[in-house]
Amino acid sequence: MSPTDFESTIDAGRTQRDAVRRHRSRVALGVSTGVLVTWLLYVTAAGQWGRVGDQWVSAVTMVSGSFVAGSTPQGGGAVAFPVFTKVLDIDAEVARTFSLVIQTVGMGTAAIAILVTRRLVAWRAVGIVLPAALTGFLLGALLLGRSDQPFWPSTLPGPYVKVTFTLLVAAMAVVVYLGYRSHVLERLVTMPALGPRILAALVITGLIGGLLSWLVGSGADVTLYLTVVVLLGLSPRVGIPSSVIVMAGVSIVGFLVLGIMDGQLSVHLDEAGRVASVGGDTVGRIDADTIGFGSATPLDAGRYDLFGLWLAAVPVVGFGAPLGSWAVSKVSDRQLARFVVALATAETMSTVIFLDGLIREPDAALIVYAALGGVVVIGGLWMLERHRRAILGLPPVNLERSFGRSRLDVGPRFREQLAALTDRPTRDDGGDAVPMSEEEEQ
Repeated sequence: MSPTDFESTIDAGRTQRDAVRRHRSRVALGVSTGVLVTWLLYVTAAGQWGRVGDQWVSAVTMVSGSFVAGSTPQGGGAVAFPVFTKVLDIDAEVARTFSLVIQTVGMGTAAIAILVTRRLVAWRAVGIVLPAALTGFLLGALLLGRSDQPFWPSTLPGPYVKVTFTLLVAAMAVVVYLGYRSHVLERLVTMPALGPRILAALVITGLIGGLLSWLVGSGADVTLYLTVVVLLGLSPRVGIPSSVIVMAGVSIVGFLVLGIMDGQLSVHLDEAGRVASVGGDTVGRIDADTIGFGSATPLDAGRYDLFGLWLAAVPVVGFGAPLGSWAVSKVSDRQLARFVVALATAETMSTVIFLDGLIREPDAALIVYAALGGVVVIGGLWMLERHRRAILGLPPVNLERSFGRSRLDVGPRFREQLAALTDRPTRDDGGDAVPMSEEEEQ
């Protein structure tokens, strides 16, 4: 009997695994290609090339927005909403609906890519958060929406909606940054046991995230990430794909409710290229700050042609979001965290700089809301993170067990922190501070 050739067996297994991975990647790419081909056929057959060209700003915005949607816990709306509302002066409700309908394509294709390539997903968390998020979204539409006005705006003033979203993103940035100041972290790839406290946290997470998604077109992904990564200790490599799938589900419902049932994607332009009707009802400007049904003054297509804005961005997000999802699988947890913090910081700064009522044309009430909200949200999340084990009933870390590399996340200064924990002096080892052994101390 000839001896087993272990090296050949290992090489054959590696070759087969690489072939399967390439096949899955081609399938995922095929989905994006299908979106592009369908788009090309429709735009050509319907003669919409001029409309797409007029809304080129939307496509450019979603180059970065779609990549962010697939690679971080912030959907494409995290880029589209602030750019549309603060730079392009598009109404908050239009930017909200755009975020949802474009994420249906972008995060939908990214979710398919995640499923096809079999990325790790916290399915138990998704199964709880997604229904709760859909409930929160629909409750927001019913309780905080004005369906008698064009684009179903919120009853909350636009600046307060924008600041609320920024507060949540800023809180996430602060908590993630503080969490990664520790250079030795335990990171899980599976959900802990779902006790009553964790279950309640996930339900609350979904409800709040769904309500935020109604207001600004994104939020369920952010709240899921905060809960499963910051509070439950899952790896961002698990948290981000999970957040993409949840936000894709909420976006699809938003597409159906707002885009189709409410008719917001059914936009008719007059001969001058202005928006004359939405959902079959005539719309126009009532005064400098208000639009409504039945008015004879058509609207600027650059700000209100929701269908054109969406159509121009579809081919971009069809590839951008899956590309972001692929890129996130190639970097470390700490690199992901730094990217998330940088993006959240940029979003926060854009709100402070561009939003009227803060630095520009200061509004005392809005400033007080932003300041108090920041203290409450950031302080509350920080306290939750510090006492998460006691609050959620999580077991303490068992230092007697062995930890594999998949369960430990170490930063560049972990040796210094390890030395501090062991109260031993250190020696220099090529730039790293390494704890001395007992023999070296003597």
